[in-house]
Amino acid sequence: MSTHNRKRIIAGALMSASLAIAGLGLSTGVAEAQTPPGGPYTWCPGDPPVQTGNNRINPVRWDESICHEYWRVYHGQGNVAQNIWDGPNPPGPPANQYWRPGPPPLPPGMCWAMFLPGPCPPGVPGPRLG
Repeated sequence: MSTHNRKRIIAGALMSASLAIAGLGLSTGVAEAQTPPGGPYTWCPGDPPVQTGNNRINPVRWDESICHEYWRVYHGQGNVAQNIWDGPNPPGPPANQYWRPGPPPLPPGMCWAMFLPGPCPPGVPGPRLG
């Protein structure tokens, strides 16, 4: 293998590694941008508007002549915007916020093979119910 080819291979590997590392950094930024609800925060007259993600469609509607203690809540739970709760005692997360359905039940003699159902190997009784 010539020296020129080795340099090209090394350069390609370094560029691939750099892109992978940059991708990890971007995914971390996205995760941080989607922070869970929290608070309390305070807004008083003269402060900039409270950001809701889309102030044109989902603006905060409250008395702008007094200070407010508010919380960020899950979308659809707010009382002054879809994701902003004004006052104490904000609602908790919805009961099914982190619920994910499991795989569907399999008939007797069938097992999960990777991601697809198929016949169970010899000696394996199949899934148990209960």
